[in-house]
Amino acid sequence: MLFVFAGALSVNAQVSSLKEHEVENPVDISADRLEVKQKENIALFTGNVVVTQSDMSLVSDRITVFYQGDRDKNNSSSISRLDASGNVVMTSPTETIKSTWGVYDFSEKIITLGGNVEFNNEDGQITSPRLQVNLTTGQITMDGGRVEGEQPDRVTGQFTPPSS
Repeated sequence: MLFVFAGALSVNAQVSSLKEHEVENPVDISADRLEVKQKENIALFTGNVVVTQSDMSLVSDRITVFYQGDRDKNNSSSISRLDASGNVVMTSPTETIKSTWGVYDFSEKIITLGGNVEFNNEDGQITSPRLQVNLTTGQITMDGGRVEGEQPDRVTGQFTPPSS
């Protein structure tokens, strides 16, 4: 895996196994509870929420699904965004990412995870305040953060050198 450091606050990792992930594929969601707010075009899943789409999964305490009110030819609504909060874990065939919250934007084909992000794959582990996966290109971007008056949160990593 190639890591490019851009300043002290950002790292780009290329390329995720989610490159060219098909956001149009069906999304399966299971949870302990579902509350639908029809007028707002929102569905709120809570308790042991599991979202799967192809070879990607997202587990969380709570998922809010935002959908378009217009029905398609199959009489179903299109999802525009998923917001996850609480113990978020996203897995793909090659990586596991843990965070506090996440947003899956279907139209932009971007997943953003934040809050104590921990990215793990076979090459090592990287932590940062925020991570973004571009599902078209597979590029993963991790950013540090800055709180006024405090030391910046930095992107940090630990990597395993090849065995000789």
